[in-house]
Amino acid sequence: MIKNIFPLGNGAGIFQDKKLCVSIVDENGNKKVGGKLFNKNIKISSLFFIRGIFYFFYNIYLYFLTYRLARKIEIDSSENSKQFKITKNLTLTSDLIFLVGGILFAFIFALLGLNYLPNYIFNSIFANEANYYLKSFMLGLFKVAILFIVFAVLKICPFTNGIYRFNSAGCNFLCDKSNKHTFIWQAYPLNFLNLLLNTSILSIFVVSLVAVNIFWLADIFINIAIYLVCIGVVYEFLYFATYSKWNWLKDITLITNFFVCNKPKTTHNEVLAVIKNEIASYDSFDNVDTNRVPLSAVFAEMETKLRASDKYEPSDVDWIIGNVLNKNRAELKLLRSVTQKEYREIMRCCDRRAKGEPLSNIFGFVEFYGLKFDVNKKVLSPRMETEILAEEVIKKIKEHSFNSVLDLCTGSGAIAITIAKFTDCKVVASDISKQALAVAENNARKNNVKVDFVCSDLFNSLKKTKKYDIIVSNPPYIKTNEIEKLDTEVKNYDPKLALDGGEDGLEFYRKIIKDGSSKLNKGGFIFFELGNGQRKDVQNLLEKEGFEDICIIKDYNRIERIIYGRKCT
Repeated sequence: MIKNIFPLGNGAGIFQDKKLCVSIVDENGNKKVGGKLFNKNIKISSLFFIRGIFYFFYNIYLYFLTYRLARKIEIDSSENSKQFKITKNLTLTSDLIFLVGGILFAFIFALLGLNYLPNYIFNSIFANEANYYLKSFMLGLFKVAILFIVFAVLKICPFTNGIYRFNSAGCNFLCDKSNKHTFIWQAYPLNFLNLLLNTSILSIFVVSLVAVNIFWLADIFINIAIYLVCIGVVYEFLYFATYSKWNWLKDITLITNFFVCNKPKTTHNEVLAVIKNEIASYDSFDNVDTNRVPLSAVFAEMETKLRASDKYEPSDVDWIIGNVLNKNRAELKLLRSVTQKEYREIMRCCDRRAKGEPLSNIFGFVEFYGLKFDVNKKVLSPRMETEILAEEVIKKIKEHSFNSVLDLCTGSGAIAITIAKFTDCKVVASDISKQALAVAENNARKNNVKVDFVCSDLFNSLKKTKKYDIIVSNPPYIKTNEIEKLDTEVKNYDPKLALDGGEDGLEFYRKIIKDGSSKLNKGGFIFFELGNGQRKDVQNLLEKEGFEDICIIKDYNRIERIIYGRKCT
């Protein structure tokens, strides 16, 4: 199967899986995408050596096709501009002039710059050199040196610099991940520009050594034949280097690959990420609206921003886009693009997330145990690990047919409301914060459950004689001097009242365990969520107060997260 990267000055194309996908960056910095589907797999002839020649010329066709598709995307995306009708025909004509001019320039340069002029200069300097083969070898070196100088100059030119950066990003995309190398331009030696450069080098040497001189027409055909042979030889070498496990072969290709690659920047990697998503996700490039933003471009840009801030989670990207568009993940898979307004809103949310703001704070709600809870800076946003606590309480209620639960430090009410939603228990929930209780009461109404909310500092304002089958709490458990060391999204957006567990982080556990024993019915349970490394201390506190059958449950990261014990007397 043919696959390759076709870099342009403002984008790139990738041919893979019967698809030529082209992505560019327009003058406004927006990423546009398009492409062409091929009905049949293009298979290179299985004949050794011959396949390289076919690969070379088919890639020339694909390169020109990539350029034309890129120009079409640019033109289509400019249709609403005032100058479009005036410049469209001129642009198409300019494209043709550029292509023809480029071909003529390359031909004239190869004829003069790498043939007649070097021959004239070299023969003038080494006119008395008697050894024919040594002279031919030195002439070949001289021509190759000129070729490298030309490519070195092109490497720093603004236009070709961009081409080489896109070439590097494309090489990284096409490389075998299990064989990924240190230098990005080593990743895929069989890229078209490297094949072209290596073929030119080898053919220059061979033509210089052979130095046929029959008559001009025969000389041309012989040199063409030599060039075709060199294509086959170079292709086989680069193919073997690309897919071989011997990294020293890639080290050899580094010499030439360096001259057609530059380290890609963020934009170049984003463009290739767009192509990656397009190739993986879609089966058709028909009817692409270039005035909209491809969803693949949105994903790529978000991933880049979030990775740069060390906040990248694939689920976060889906969550942001889904909530802005009001669609679930299954529906997102059917989308090709978003409007400019939707794009701006998505990126605004992404920027906030990159700065450390929690998703719950950005959108004002969080999903917990399949329910939706409003949250703000007055309450702790319930975490996924806390679902384990709620689930274990629900299991114990159903196992023992319990009918009363007390939730201390309820915050948003997530635990209490979840228990009330999925059991027939009467649930009481308390918190010292009136603002938190207002949020919790609103969440109970939205989820259509009844919970008795009480403003209380733990047990202080509760009925003195009331006892419960289960007491559950996710109390503040961070040590006071460690709060400032927490992640930005916790210390800056969660209320410190819901975090500060005192000097050793155990203050609330001591109070709840000490007073909770008298608030439990015989055979009742007390449940806690734990901070990392607190299991032993909390277990000692429970045992000291006479709790038995103590059980520890780990979270999804294998951290001891839940502890509960039973009052047997």
